Amino acid sequence: MTMAFEEDVRDRLFASMEVVPGDFTFDDSVARVFSDMICRSVPCYRDLVQLMAVLAGRFLHSGAICFDLGCSLGAVSAALLGQYSHLGLSVIAVDNSEAMIDRLRQRLAGEIEGGQLQVRCEDLTEVDTSGASLLVLNLTLQFIAPEQRLALLRRLRERLQPGGGLLLAEKVHSANPDAERLLSEAHAGFKRAHGYSELEISRKRTALERVMRLDTAEMHAERLRAAGFTQVVPWFQCLNFMAWAAWV
Repeated sequence: MTMAFEEDVRDRLFASMEVVPGDFTFDDSVARVFSDMICRSVPCYRDLVQLMAVLAGRFLHSGAICFDLGCSLGAVSAALLGQYSHLGLSVIAVDNSEAMIDRLRQRLAGEIEGGQLQVRCEDLTEVDTSGASLLVLNLTLQFIAPEQRLALLRRLRERLQPGGGLLLAEKVHSANPDAERLLSEAHAGFKRAHGYSELEISRKRTALERVMRLDTAEMHAERLRAAGFTQVVPWFQCLNFMAWAAWV
C-alpha cells in the first residue's frame, strides 16, 4: 500500500514578501507541498485520518462502495484500502482540483492499476454517489458555498445505501468570543511549533478568508439532521477541528 503521508516538498508558499497572496487555490504549487502543509496546519491530522478508517468499519461490508469526496491527495482513500483490503472495497476519490488529482494518480498508481481505486476530477455538488455505503467529507464542506451545503448533504443522504453512513470533518468556529480566541490562538501556536513564521501564518489566513467559510459545531449537527440523518455523533475534536459520524 502506498504511504499516505510520504515526505513532500516543504511548504514555503507564504514565506516570501515578494509574492502577493491572492485567494487560496488548490493549484500545482499547493499540490506539490500539500502533504507537508496539511500535517503542519491541522492538529492531529494523521490521527484524524486513521480514526476515520477505524470508524468506517461501522458502515462497510464485502464489496462496499466508498466515496472520498474532496479527496485532495487521497490520504483517506489510502487508509480505507489499507485497513479493509480483505473486503474488496471500491473506493472512488473525487476532487475538483486537477492538480490534486494528477498528484494523487502518481502517489496511488498501484491502487488505481489494481482496480481498487477510481479517481475523478468532478464538481462535488454534481457527483453521483449512488450505491455508496460510505461517504467521507474530510475538511471539504468548508470549501463549498454555504448556500449549497444543505442541498449537497441531502443528495448524499438520499443516495446512501441502507446501513451506510457519512463521516464529516471540518474546521469550526465558536459563537463564544472567548472560546474562539482561545482555540484560534492555540491553532496559531501549533503552526509556530511546526515551523511556520508569523508572516506565513498571517498570509495564509488572509488567502483562506474568502474561500474557507466556517460554521459552528452546532450548525454542522443541525444541518446533518436537516439533511435527513437521524443519528449524528461527534467523535473527534482537536482544538478547532471536529468530526461527526451520521447515518439513518
